[in-house]
Amino acid sequence: MLSLRKKWQLLDEVLKRFQQESLLEEAWKSILKMVEFDSRMFTEARSILREEYNEETIKTLRIRDLEVNSLQKSVREDVLTHLALSNKYKNEISFALGMVTIVNGLERIGDNCKNIADLAMISRKTVDFGKLDEIITPLENTVFQHFDMLKDAFTKEDGNICKEIMVEFRENVSIPVEKTLSKILQGDFSDLPQTNTVTAALYLRYLKRIDANQKNVASIMVNPFTNLGYKIKDSNG
Repeated sequence: MLSLRKKWQLLDEVLKRFQQESLLEEAWKSILKMVEFDSRMFTEARSILREEYNEETIKTLRIRDLEVNSLQKSVREDVLTHLALSNKYKNEISFALGMVTIVNGLERIGDNCKNIADLAMISRKTVDFGKLDEIITPLENTVFQHFDMLKDAFTKEDGNICKEIMVEFRENVSIPVEKTLSKILQGDFSDLPQTNTVTAALYLRYLKRIDANQKNVASIMVNPFTNLGYKIKDSNG
């Protein structure tokens, strides 16, 4: 028959194990919430720059950014406590550290959405990008699509969807943005007002940064901690 001391030790171990699992689960829920908040922020930021200037929406966006920052700190705290209590295998520690890393990317997406809102505030009206619309609109659609894919991938824990995001970033966002910026600098869109051209160039950069951070966040489902944010890790390498 177990002694009272041994029973307390066993109970303590069970409670610690439960707490560890709960902490990581709560951290993962917070990350999903950050993705959702970032998605809404991008929708709002794009809207005030491209569709309808609204100062109330800007205020809401700034409040949501503070909520994203708060969630980032919460994830860090939960993961730190989990690691302090746990004696887990290397792959679980790698994933836990990865969670702390990707919240930085999610926080930066919020910052870039604020930057887009700042562009709208400077103009105090929606901005017409003329012929650049033919390039910018598909880029926006890709960013929107990647938000949906990221939420789907994290909900289903599907690494294949994350791989798609990582591959598509280069071909569908990074390369087109750099080519378009090069054309702008060469004067290909000189028919646009100068302020609109400058705004377009900055907006393109923000779109690229938002999707680059989505790509980095997606890498948690594909790469080990040491390779987060980099190209897909070859399983043989």
